[in-house]
Amino acid sequence: MKNVILLLSVISMIFGIIISSALLYPFFEMGFSTIANEYPNSKVYMLSLIIGNSGISTIEIVGMDLTTKNLIIVNVPNDLTFHGQTISKIYQEFGIKRMEEAIEKESGLKLTDYMISTKSALENYESGLNYNTIGDLFNNLEKNSKLEDPISIFHAFKSFSSNFVSTITLTKFIRLLRFIETKPVISSISYPSIYINGSIVTDEGELKNFAMEMENCAPFHNPFSIKPVIINCTNENPTAFYQNNWSKWSQNGYNFDLIPEICGNFSGENVVLSLSDATWKTIALKSALLKIYPKLNFKFLTENDPNFLKMYYSISNWAASERYYTLGNYDFVILLGS
Repeated sequence: MKNVILLLSVISMIFGIIISSALLYPFFEMGFSTIANEYPNSKVYMLSLIIGNSGISTIEIVGMDLTTKNLIIVNVPNDLTFHGQTISKIYQEFGIKRMEEAIEKESGLKLTDYMISTKSALENYESGLNYNTIGDLFNNLEKNSKLEDPISIFHAFKSFSSNFVSTITLTKFIRLLRFIETKPVISSISYPSIYINGSIVTDEGELKNFAMEMENCAPFHNPFSIKPVIINCTNENPTAFYQNNWSKWSQNGYNFDLIPEICGNFSGENVVLSLSDATWKTIALKSALLKIYPKLNFKFLTENDPNFLKMYYSISNWAASERYYTLGNYDFVILLGS
C-alpha cells in the first residue's frame, strides 16, 4: 500500500512539474525565443476598431517594431472608400476578416492581428481613465507599465481577453507587454488618403512613403513631401505671379500648387494656415519659406487660433468661387501678400 501511495505521489509531482513548466515557461528568459516566434520578423501590425453606439467610431492601425522599439499609430478615416464601398460598411456587412483583407489589398500592408473594442471596454480595462482611441491606451500603458509576476500577467491577460475581441493569444500578450515595458517611442500619422469626386480614397502617390513609415514604424520626415498651396494676395497679375513663384518653388524641389488669381480679401498679408498638426511639417515649411522668401515674415495660424476658422472659411469660399475646391487636401495654405 505504501508503495502505491509513493508511486501516486511521484506521478502527481511529475504531473505538477509538467503543468507548472508549461504555464511558467514563457516567463523565463530561456522561453523568450518561443514567445518571440509569435512575431518572427519582430513586426506587429494590428488593426484596431472602437465601436460606438452608432457603429465604428475609430479605426486605427498600430505598427510595432519590437527590435527598434518604435510604435506608430495610423489614423484611418471611417469613410475611407475601397472600390465604391467604405471600410466601415465592409465591416458591418462582411466582418473583420473581410475588412482586414480589403486594407491589406489596398495598402500593401500585411496585418498580423486585430482588436475590437468599445469605449466603455477600454475604460473598464483601465478604470478611471478617458479613452477615445487605442493611442490613449498605449500612451497610458507606456507610462504605467511595469514588470509583473506570472500570476499578475495571467490576470492581466484574462482582463484583456474579456474586454476585447482580438487575435492576441497569451504568448503574444506577453511579448507585447514586454515590448511596452521598454517605453517605445510612440508616434502618430494619418492614412494616405485624398478626397476625390465626393469620396475619400487612398492617395496612391503617398503609398511609397507610407510603406517606408510602416516598415520602420516611425514617421518618414521627408521635407519635400509637404504639400502647400500658395495664394496670390499681391497686386501682381496672375500670369506673372504664377511664373515667378512656380520657378522659385520648383527649383527647390517642393511639392506645391498655386492659385494665381488675386485674392483681394487679404491683400498684402503674409499668412500661413496650418492644416497639418505634424510639428515636423511646420518646421520643414518654415525652412522652405526662409529659403524661398528670405526677406518676408509670415504669420502662422493653427486651428487653436481664434481667427483661424474665420480666415479659412473666407479663403475657402473665395477659392470655390474661382473653381478651386480642394484646399482641405493641403498641409498649408499660404497667403502671399508681398
